[in-house]
Amino acid sequence: MLLPLLLLFEGQLRSGKAQVNVGFVKWMPLSSLSPSVIEVDPQHHWVAQMDAGWEGWLKVWRLRKDLTIGEKLLDIGGKKGEGFFVRDIEWVGKRLLISIIEGYDTFLEWDKKAEKVIDKQGRPILIDVEKPWRAKWLIFDPQTRQMKDLGVNKDLSHAKLFAHPSGEKVLIVDKRWQGIFETKQVKIFSLQLALNAKPEIIKKLDFPYRAVGRFFLPVQWIDEQHFWAIGTDERGSRKLLVVGLDGSVKKLTPDDHWLLGGDVYGVLPLVIDPWLCRMPSVASQDGRRYIALMSSRRKKHTCLGYYSTEKLEREQVIVGWNIPYPEVLKPLGQRILVVVAVAPDGRLILQEGWFASYGEKKRVWVWNIDKGTITPLVEVGWIEQIYGWLGEEWMIIEVRGEFIKEVEVQYDVGGKRIEKEANLEYGLLHVPKD
Repeated sequence: MLLPLLLLFEGQLRSGKAQVNVGFVKWMPLSSLSPSVIEVDPQHHWVAQMDAGWEGWLKVWRLRKDLTIGEKLLDIGGKKGEGFFVRDIEWVGKRLLISIIEGYDTFLEWDKKAEKVIDKQGRPILIDVEKPWRAKWLIFDPQTRQMKDLGVNKDLSHAKLFAHPSGEKVLIVDKRWQGIFETKQVKIFSLQLALNAKPEIIKKLDFPYRAVGRFFLPVQWIDEQHFWAIGTDERGSRKLLVVGLDGSVKKLTPDDHWLLGGDVYGVLPLVIDPWLCRMPSVASQDGRRYIALMSSRRKKHTCLGYYSTEKLEREQVIVGWNIPYPEVLKPLGQRILVVVAVAPDGRLILQEGWFASYGEKKRVWVWNIDKGTITPLVEVGWIEQIYGWLGEEWMIIEVRGEFIKEVEVQYDVGGKRIEKEANLEYGLLHVPKD
């Protein structure tokens, strides 16, 4: 399905019609002053963008066949007077499931239990206020542009949605930091979208601390009965799990290893001179293999772990305390390299430098460890986030854009400061196969 689209896009690269920068398709309409959550539907027809900051707005765009952004289909939430903000989103088949908090205009107002007003000097300020609110879910069909109200559900206020591959069920995972030794719970709701019925619980799964650790985060489905998830051991070090809808849990990461990357609390950097490793893990396209960046206490090295659904099949050492700097990277000079992602085939995506200011671009390479090759990809702004892959060659990314203007920012502690307001840009980085 995707191959004809890629062939079409490659033709446009040669003709210069697509909005690209030598392998980067810039989704300009998605540029934002605050970080976003980006979700692409399973068939790659639509792109949903949700504010990940204090506002809580949601926009849905059409994704053209050349992989650029088309018309905007939806723009809701996070606006003064609208009365609600968006809490989470998840594609369920061809529709977008949306959880909202109704009663406050923005997440900031709800979090502070305050309301934004304009003072006598014309400046926005927050005043203390307590208003009734409730958590609800909506469902949006981008084909018909119809929005349906699926009713109130208190479980949504602190939950992460995790859609079942069938599109007929959704798992709700509590995101709150519960007591360390508390049981983690997942509730499975039947959507029955064709019947326009209110979602209802069909099953509850309880995962005790001894099975999943301090937190529990589903990552990707393996099949309709099992999914990859991240948990911890008794030390709080994150581990890879295989979880079944029958309540089974299989811990795959060895005792003396732990996972690194952006799977739980954003990016967790690991500094091993001269590198800074900050990459999300990735599952293969069929979901049956998982590749994760790991560290080892006993061997004191950082490696790639290749998992099957049964065990850690092999580990590939990248760098360690007693391991020479890889020869293949020496021609790049004595620069700092950052591991920003791993491709579904196990190649590493590298970007130069510790970080880059807004407006500054850095070079990106792909490193095939097995073949011992390093290939230049593109020069883009600093890569802040990875949102997954379209197929096996297109990586969805967030990069630092340009400075726009200076603004006065009021902080809870420290008072006011003048800061430069800058945007974040989104798009697809092309990582062609070897």
